[in-house]
Amino acid sequence: MQEPTGSGDGEELPALQDMKVRGWPLKTWGISAGVLLLAVSAAFGGLKKAADETPRVAAGTAIDSGRLEVTIQRVVTVKDLKPLFTPDDGGALIAVVTKLKVTDDTGATPPTDLIRLIGVPGIKDDQPPLGTTNLRDETRDPVLTPEQGEDVAYVWKLPKATALPAEVELTVRHYEHVESSLLDAHEKWNPGEVAAEGSVKVKDNSK
Repeated sequence: MQEPTGSGDGEELPALQDMKVRGWPLKTWGISAGVLLLAVSAAFGGLKKAADETPRVAAGTAIDSGRLEVTIQRVVTVKDLKPLFTPDDGGALIAVVTKLKVTDDTGATPPTDLIRLIGVPGIKDDQPPLGTTNLRDETRDPVLTPEQGEDVAYVWKLPKATALPAEVELTVRHYEHVESSLLDAHEKWNPGEVAAEGSVKVKDNSK
């Protein structure tokens, strides 16, 4: 026969789930502590780390994208940019004007996947621009000199000149440095996650 367990005087100890603290079951205390932890966490932004969230930036804010320092200056719509860029019939062009500075020691052309327009009718979220141009000398897809800031416009087509956005959401890509590529043993900058995102009002220069 199994001997009873207890304190030695024949009394059985209560099971863990039946134990009480200050009149409340121990299980209830555990649930209450968990709820309190979630409430306190929520007050400070939740359990997710702020570093995991994509930073929101406004026009005029410098963004570290790895190989480049990027500042979104403005977004404009234009009738055309002949002879560099021409819209389709009945359409217009939209340009994101940036200040780009290469922080690497090697010159580079503006990456075509650096900027993306999000949620703009007629432009897919992953659609690359028609190209870029240096506003200083109107060079298409210019080569940027290290540590020399340049005003560079990223240009897309809009299908309807009569339906121009008043504000756009855009993202800026981050690039990861690789000392030696596995494929060719060369130093490279590979596209990474989105470095920042933001909403920018659009100036209509199409009239």
